[in-house]
Amino acid sequence: MFPDPTVFPDPKEFISEFILPSFRKILVTHDGKDKSNKAINYAIYLSKLSGAEITILQIINDVKKQDNVNNIEGDLIDSMEEKIKKIKHAGCEKVSYKFKTGNTIDEIVDEINEMNYDLVVLTSSHLSSWMESLFSNTRKIISNIHTSVLIPQ
Repeated sequence: MFPDPTVFPDPKEFISEFILPSFRKILVTHDGKDKSNKAINYAIYLSKLSGAEITILQIINDVKKQDNVNNIEGDLIDSMEEKIKKIKHAGCEKVSYKFKTGNTIDEIVDEINEMNYDLVVLTSSHLSSWMESLFSNTRKIISNIHTSVLIPQ
């Protein structure tokens, strides 16, 4: 017998269609590498299942050190607009992007905590040892948020 759908038991106690997670807002971090595109593909799949909005976040480091910031920003925007077109073509209409400057970890943590995402899709390069994973950016982000995280390998 299934539990009463109006009563929501502790998810650790029951497996039921009434307590399955639902996603409204998914954040995908993007660093411009192919591995980030894999994270976007996971977000597209989950968005199509749940109807969630996807936000792609890219952190730009050392903007002041760049010779021609306007061209770089233009190229980044053009590249992101092209990704948005592909995502919409894949069937996700609710998609947006954000650029932030500053410390990568701090900016990602702040975005997650301020915007109340239901899921964060992060990328992590293959970590060859426990010590590397202990100090990885991904671990630092995860330890400072209270949101579900998916890390495609």
